Amino acid sequence: MNPVKALILGLLLLVPVLVFLFIGTFGEHHFTLKHYFPEVDEQGEIIVDAAGDTVFKQIPPFALTSQEGQAISAEDLDGSMYVANFFFASCPDVCKKMSSQMTRVQERFQDVPDVKLVSFTVNPEHDSVEVLQEYAAMYGADSEKWFFLTGDRQEIYTLAEKGFYLPVQQVAGQQDFIHSEKFLLVDKNRRVRGIYDGTDREDVDRLIIEINVLLDEYSKSK
Repeated sequence: MNPVKALILGLLLLVPVLVFLFIGTFGEHHFTLKHYFPEVDEQGEIIVDAAGDTVFKQIPPFALTSQEGQAISAEDLDGSMYVANFFFASCPDVCKKMSSQMTRVQERFQDVPDVKLVSFTVNPEHDSVEVLQEYAAMYGADSEKWFFLTGDRQEIYTLAEKGFYLPVQQVAGQQDFIHSEKFLLVDKNRRVRGIYDGTDREDVDRLIIEINVLLDEYSKSK
C-alpha cells in the first residue's frame, strides 16, 4: 500500500478513538459552586469530616411571618434553593435597587419551583405584614415564590449576623442596624454558595448564571 494512503487510513481510524477519549474525559465535566463560611473549632481551626472534606456552616433555623401573614420557617424552604437579602421598606435608594434586581431574578426563574427569593426586613418595628404586602405589590412579587419576612428583631439580627455573616452598624442614638446590599445564594442544604452585589446588574447576571449552575449540579446528582 502506498505510504501516504496508509498514513491517511491510519489517521481516519484514529479519529474515532480520539473522539471517544475526548467525550470520556470531558463529556461529563460541569462547573460547581464554592461553599462559604467553614465551621471552625474553639481554636479557630477549620473542621473537616471523616473523608477530610471541609464542613460548612448551615443557615440556622428561623420562624418569621410573610407579607401574606403566613408563618414561614427555614423548614418551609427545605427542598428549594433561595436568594436572600436584607432590606427595609422605607429605604430611599439602595433597597429599591436591590428589589428591582430581585424582580429580575424572579422573572428569570418564575417557572422553576426549586428557586425562591427571601427578603428579610431589618426594621420589623415599622415593616408590618401590611407594609410588606404593599411593598411586595410594588415589585410584582409572587407570594408563592418571593417571601418578605418580618418578626422578632433579635431573631432577624441574629440570623443576619450568625447565619449570613452580615455586619451590624452602630447608629448613634438608635438601635444597632444592618444595611447590606448583598444577595446570598443558599442551596438546598442551607449552605451559602454565592455572594453578590444586589445593586449591580452585572453581578446579578452572575447570580442568575450561578443559579443555573447549581440547578445543573442538582440535576446531575439525581
